[in-house]
Amino acid sequence: MMSDTKEPYVVKKKVTTGDIDVHPNECAIIVNYTVQAWIMNENEYPILGDKKQMQKIIKIKSLTANSDISELARELVDKCKLIHPSRINDVEQQLYYLQKRKMSMSGGDPDKHTLKKQMIQLQENKFEEEAYIEKLDDYISLLYEDMDDKIRSTRLLLQLVKVPENMEILLSDELFVSALARVLREDGKKSMELVTNIIYIFFCFSNYSIYHPIITAQKIGDMCLRIADQEINREKIWREDLENLKLKYQQNTENTQLAKSLENENKKFQSLLQKQDQLLFVLFHLLLNLAEDLTIEVKMLKRDVIKYLIYLLDRKLPQLLVVIITFLKKLSVFKDNKQEFLELSNEFLPKILKLLQPENSSLFNIILRLLINLSHDQEIRILMVKYGFIPKICELIQVKQNYTYIIQLLYQLSIDDRNKLAFSYTDIIPTIMKMILETKGDRVDADLIALGINLACNVKCAEYMCEDQGIKFLMKRALKTHDPLLLKMIRNISMHDGPTKMLFLDYIDDIMLLLEKSLKTPDLLVELLGILSNLTIEEFDWAKLTDTYHLLELIASQLQEVCVNSKTLTNAQEEVNKEHSKELKSSDASDYSLYEEKNNSVPPENQLSEDDDVTLQFVVLLGTMSNDEGIAPKVIEMDIIPLLITLMICKEEDDEIILQIIYAIYQFLLHESTRTVLLNQTHIVSYLIDLLYDRNIKIREMCDTCLDIIAETNEEWVIKIRQQRFQWHNSEWLRLMADTLGMEEDTGDGMMNEDILEYNTRGWKGREYDDEDENSMLDSSDDDNYNDEEERMRRIYGELNVPDDDYSI
Repeated sequence: MMSDTKEPYVVKKKVTTGDIDVHPNECAIIVNYTVQAWIMNENEYPILGDKKQMQKIIKIKSLTANSDISELARELVDKCKLIHPSRINDVEQQLYYLQKRKMSMSGGDPDKHTLKKQMIQLQENKFEEEAYIEKLDDYISLLYEDMDDKIRSTRLLLQLVKVPENMEILLSDELFVSALARVLREDGKKSMELVTNIIYIFFCFSNYSIYHPIITAQKIGDMCLRIADQEINREKIWREDLENLKLKYQQNTENTQLAKSLENENKKFQSLLQKQDQLLFVLFHLLLNLAEDLTIEVKMLKRDVIKYLIYLLDRKLPQLLVVIITFLKKLSVFKDNKQEFLELSNEFLPKILKLLQPENSSLFNIILRLLINLSHDQEIRILMVKYGFIPKICELIQVKQNYTYIIQLLYQLSIDDRNKLAFSYTDIIPTIMKMILETKGDRVDADLIALGINLACNVKCAEYMCEDQGIKFLMKRALKTHDPLLLKMIRNISMHDGPTKMLFLDYIDDIMLLLEKSLKTPDLLVELLGILSNLTIEEFDWAKLTDTYHLLELIASQLQEVCVNSKTLTNAQEEVNKEHSKELKSSDASDYSLYEEKNNSVPPENQLSEDDDVTLQFVVLLGTMSNDEGIAPKVIEMDIIPLLITLMICKEEDDEIILQIIYAIYQFLLHESTRTVLLNQTHIVSYLIDLLYDRNIKIREMCDTCLDIIAETNEEWVIKIRQQRFQWHNSEWLRLMADTLGMEEDTGDGMMNEDILEYNTRGWKGREYDDEDENSMLDSSDDDNYNDEEERMRRIYGELNVPDDDYSI
């Protein structure tokens, strides 16, 4: 009987994938990989190991001019276990090159056959001669020989450095880096292949941040910028010579020798551009890696790296363009660089617009992200619209792979009001409407609905949105999903005068029913109130709507709640401050813990709980409703006017609320019944005069209009308003004279009353009026009495400073 025996040794194997290259001749991809094998003893300790570099050639038989590169790359990665899914972009680039090469060789445009030719030459050389790390000293010694040996040496060293495991060994040789830097510095102008090989070697090291100090110590970045400048100038000379030759041929088209010479020169020029593109690709990729250090990036900016990058945007090599756009995207993040982009915009934006094609997904994606970065600057946004980016991007909205970036860019361009009209000349409005209405779920994509909200602010775009029953479908979706952002878009549509506003009359009942359900949802409530506030339609019966849905009762309740909460908060804060002052007096002045404790002692339930946006919209709605005189009796019955005055005092620091309250008061002054309440039961004239000198010009204009209406409707108020303006304007002077002469108060019309002279930025804070004060201010209704009093004051105090508009009423 045989017994089971345990194997004394075990073989372990590890496969590491390296570069993915294009086959030099066939329509195939070469996957380089390394196989490492170890023989392990019974303790799992390696006793023998070996490593071998291998290649797998994958033929692409189904590649055609119409092939979907992304789908083909995914299929290739799924089938080939050597390629990790994270490297799908590398596979796409190689397939894209193969596709272009195949098209060119099958009779396509020879000018497009410009992709990766220099790298293919390096790969062909690799098949001719294989490098070994053991011969490193021999390869370095070749750097001191003639030009052919130097090129051969760099070619072999490039093979070695492509294997990450060799990097430490290469850097351990003291002569390796310095010899390469010396050859680059001394022979950089003699051979493009030599320069490309050396830059490629340093580029391989630059992929790892740990090696950046070694590269910068040899000033490789400085040499790269010098080489870039040299190559750009060389290309300009080549192009100029070719243009001169074309000009000669155009003058003598019958010269066959000249035609042949032009053809040869053009081929030579394209060949040189191919080699130069490959050099610039690795050169700027190296600089991009080094720019991870911001101090180095700043040095590059001082050497006009942006100008070089923008100049090269008309090159054909996709890999070079990807590196250039990536570099520009990185630089566009910083605000300080925006000015240089602006200065070069006449060259930069047309080139970018030409490159904005979805065929190369990687390049297209990076360009969109670059434009999004730049579009945060208003001047650049205006220039982008000027150069026709909006129609171009609108055409690309159907590209699913970069849908998010396209919508974000369109949103950025729609921020400025002057740019919104440009969208109406494209087919984007129906597309956006379709996307919004076909969105699954209750919420539309935030970027998409934000774009719709911006465009709805333009009357032309809003009209297009309402076509084909657009408003009907928008309202139907909004009422179903309760989406506040969709309601905001509808609200913006409703603000335009004309036929669009009238469309909302069919949905008043639906809006009111949703409003009653949304009183506890501020986001929805603000938008619904905003839609109602925008319905400034003369024949609309607000009184009937108020009776049906108790709208004025709702407004009165909201204003009352706000006023009560504001007073409660103010009283609580004053109480805390009093207690805090007592505690500080009885404790050590340096004990700050007590201050912090007292400062945070206002109970949460007493803090201001109302949403100011909701309050503002209620006031705006009240101003819109006051166009209808039919609601005046109800307003008086609900005591809404005193609530408005109280709210004006509570919200004295909020300019927008103050402005809307004054507008509502203006509307009430137009109706006799509400005007009587305002003039006889409130101190509205005093408040309006105080606000005539507010810092907000809109508030000043609105107050002046209200005072004009008061003066026009009642002649008795002309003298009173004039007198109060006089007192307000000269309050400081009167106080000074009173202190000087010891006159605490005047016995005439109350002009020196201390309560009246009490003043702050808003005019009424800290003042308390009673009936006696009001009568004291307003008793002098007789013109003769007033003139006598004014003359008497002149004799006592001298000439007073009367405002220019004091007698203009």
